[in-house]
Amino acid sequence: MSTSAEAALERLVQPFSSDTQIDRRTLAGLLVQLARSVEPGLDSALGGVDPVDPRLEQLRTLLVGREIEVLSRLRQTVEDPEQMAMAVGRALPTAIALGSSDARLGQVLAPALEKAAQSSIRKDSRTLVNILHPLIVPAIRKSIGETIDETFQGLNETLKHSLSWHGLRWRSEAWRTGTSFAKVVLKHTLIYQVEHVFLIHRHTGLLIAHVTAKDAAGQDPQLVSSMLVAIQDFVRDSFSGAENQGLDTARVGELLLWSEPGPFATLAAVIRGNPPEGLHETLRSVLSQIHEERPHALEDFDGDSSGFADVEARLREIAALGQRASRPAERGFPWFIAAIGLVLLAFAGVGGLRWWQHERAFEREQQRKEAEQRLWDGYLAQLRSQPGIVITETGRSGGKFVIAGLRDPLAVNPELMLRQAGIGRGSVVERWQPYQSLDPILVLKRLEASLNPPPGVKFAVKGNRIVAQGSAAFAWILQARAAARMLPAGGPSLDVSRVHDVNEQAFAKLRKVIHSQQIYFATDQSLPERGQEAVLARLAGELHQLASLTSAMRVSARVTVTGYSDDTGNGTYNLEISLARAEAVVVLLEKHGVDPNLFRMRGVGPLEPLAAASAETARSANRRVSFKVHIEGQR
Repeated sequence: MSTSAEAALERLVQPFSSDTQIDRRTLAGLLVQLARSVEPGLDSALGGVDPVDPRLEQLRTLLVGREIEVLSRLRQTVEDPEQMAMAVGRALPTAIALGSSDARLGQVLAPALEKAAQSSIRKDSRTLVNILHPLIVPAIRKSIGETIDETFQGLNETLKHSLSWHGLRWRSEAWRTGTSFAKVVLKHTLIYQVEHVFLIHRHTGLLIAHVTAKDAAGQDPQLVSSMLVAIQDFVRDSFSGAENQGLDTARVGELLLWSEPGPFATLAAVIRGNPPEGLHETLRSVLSQIHEERPHALEDFDGDSSGFADVEARLREIAALGQRASRPAERGFPWFIAAIGLVLLAFAGVGGLRWWQHERAFEREQQRKEAEQRLWDGYLAQLRSQPGIVITETGRSGGKFVIAGLRDPLAVNPELMLRQAGIGRGSVVERWQPYQSLDPILVLKRLEASLNPPPGVKFAVKGNRIVAQGSAAFAWILQARAAARMLPAGGPSLDVSRVHDVNEQAFAKLRKVIHSQQIYFATDQSLPERGQEAVLARLAGELHQLASLTSAMRVSARVTVTGYSDDTGNGTYNLEISLARAEAVVVLLEKHGVDPNLFRMRGVGPLEPLAAASAETARSANRRVSFKVHIEGQR
């Protein structure tokens, strides 16, 4: 056997063998002998066998191929966290189930589970609340119900005997002993006897122990126990919401059944009479002691009651509970008590008289308040109808009426309305805040105060509009238009379109007069004829009035001065002389103090004759200068 071949096979086998006790060289020699027996001609080539020879690879696959595949899958599983988690998850339940009997498992898991629970509760406390809710809420509800029942039981008995002879004696006893009167009343009035006590296994319904009070009659305990279990099952199965609860109280005639459930057993007591609600706590206390002393015996109970003598002793303590009515001792006539009764009766009479007087005074006070309330309601109704009054709060405080709101300065005075309504000022507390109302009447009052309209202007309210009519100066009209633009949105609008400028009428009349003026000229003359000076002076005064009016109206006016000629002579000459006549009139008017910038001159010659006839009279009328006023626009 070639030493080099064995060394090569040893290197091939070494990576897949984890057993350090195997002699790899011996194994390699055996493999070489096996290869020689398969192929005899291989012996000469073994000295130089290449470790990666395909035939050796085939041989390795035949010998350890399955182990290689298994190791590969295991390595992939271990190195992949997701596959490793899935493998552990499949094996974990079985491992926990097999190790549940080992106490060390609980010791190991307890710290981790406690930390996980603490972290979960800190993160979301509602989880713990949801877990404990089905257990704690019924217990709390039952405890509160029993406390309320006990309170009402004591209250009922206290009221029943508070004014009786027994009640007086019991009050004296309560004072002597330092006990509350309600407890003394319950001690003397609640007569009861516990006749039967049953301890029943909660899961199987088997009777664990039964105790009967002396002179108490009853049926077979096993039969009674079975019936109680059947009734509890019927209640749980028949009513929704009672799956985890049961019947805790039942009454049949004078007999009362009280049931207290525990983890492994239920304690049932049959009581005759009217027991105190505190007996519930006694039953729960005894049941809790039994569970603390014999938990394993109760959990593993199989029907054998021979080992529960100590439990029966506990039950006998309950069966001994009860209270008998005491017979009152024979006594003589209670003169002292009768005297006390007479005194109390006298006090009651005096108290009744005072009560009657108080009721009469109360009725009179109520009538007075009702009358005041009617006056107040009428006052509020009138006040709400007034413009500019907004009421935000009404009521009574400290025996006085209270009113608060918003009041426009121009609105009616609430104090004046109070006097008119017959309500005293001292019985009302007023808190008014000023504001500007958008009521059209009050808006109109403010406009009249701010605009001070002239006598020729009248205002009227039409719906949600304030309409002004008449005539006024143009400056006032401009002021009114500005005020209309400043009115707040949502309120009434101001319409001044029907107010006319008083200067417009004067302007129209003056313009008509100026238009009627004519300056006449002689033939071939550019200066006015003799006798036209008065016309020019009057025209100058009219033009001064025109300048004043246009300034007040805030408009610009121009006067067109047009010169004319007759139809004799050359046409070009006639145009020139007509323009010269217009210029001459403007110069003459300027001498009378008229602003020359007021004029605009033109000459038309014979083109616009006043009279079309060729007679001398018509020619004389055409030799003239006329005037026309134009409004160029607002300034």
